[in-house]
Amino acid sequence: MKTTIKTLLVILTFAFFSCQKNDVIETSTDLSASQLKSATLAVNDVAVESVSEEANYETYFYGEYEQMLRQLSRVKGGNGNLMEGQGNMHYMNSQAPIVSIDNASGYPMKINIDYGKSTETQHGMKISGKVVIDISGPKDTDGSTRKVTYIDCKIDLIGIAGTSTETFSGNNTTTRKTTMVSEVTFTLADGTVINRAGNDVKEWLKGLTTPLDRSDDMIQITGTVNVKSSTGDNYSRVITVPLIRLGDCNNPVQGTVAYSKNGSVFATLDYGTGVCDNLANLTTNGATVEIVLKDHGMPKAMTDGQHKGMMNGNGGMGGNGSMGGNGSTSGNGGMGGNGSMGGH
Repeated sequence: MKTTIKTLLVILTFAFFSCQKNDVIETSTDLSASQLKSATLAVNDVAVESVSEEANYETYFYGEYEQMLRQLSRVKGGNGNLMEGQGNMHYMNSQAPIVSIDNASGYPMKINIDYGKSTETQHGMKISGKVVIDISGPKDTDGSTRKVTYIDCKIDLIGIAGTSTETFSGNNTTTRKTTMVSEVTFTLADGTVINRAGNDVKEWLKGLTTPLDRSDDMIQITGTVNVKSSTGDNYSRVITVPLIRLGDCNNPVQGTVAYSKNGSVFATLDYGTGVCDNLANLTTNGATVEIVLKDHGMPKAMTDGQHKGMMNGNGGMGGNGSMGGNGSTSGNGGMGGNGSMGGH
């Protein structure tokens, strides 16, 4: 029995953004039941990866601009809401989270971000809950760490809880590398719980000699994520060919991700051969579906020459006019945006 790709997209749309109006793709491409199952798992992972990027981008700004927060703390004479009176930033209608720090001069320092019941970004994403960022030392110094803890957080309808810790190594002039170890749980709108535990390594191949110009950055990403779902769909996500990201491109320009279960690969995602675009090819059991990756937000798909929203949200924390400017973390599971992770 064959099932069309339309069914796959209906399933994914319901699971992630059931509160929004979504388009559905009509296509003559058929998938068998096993292909549909494999494709569903892989594309769900792409979608959760996108949500992870949104969460990471939002927290990255505050960690990157710790010196600004220290200055605001000294000017305000305390560690209260440091964002108060700083304008809309990238939030809607004068909304902004309550931000405080516990150390205005040295290290370690802790940044507390409280989004309350709902803080909406200018890109339409609604965030709630709290985030705590623990920073061990000055950024981009060998051995310094940045730990992010999500407490009762939600991005739209998707809950996020857990921690990720990033460790920097190198001298930031000739070598620059970050290693991130994370264990984060996502709770979907339908109650499905997805736990993702893994690590990735980002290494700068180009761009260190031009610290003020992120457009020439080239970053190589490797890593593995082990996924456990409350539905029993457990699998591993491994970057088999290193992902390459460019400082002026929102998505990886090349590299391959393999999805495996019980030691057997059931799907692969190919990001191309170096061209900056928002396309990737998902292959499962001989069937290939072209995925349109959102710059900030959920992925879409493209078939028969038509672009229609698989998960039609324009949302994304970041993008043009976002608080973080052009710098943000990148890569699979990294922080998206119009630049490379961490800039310089």
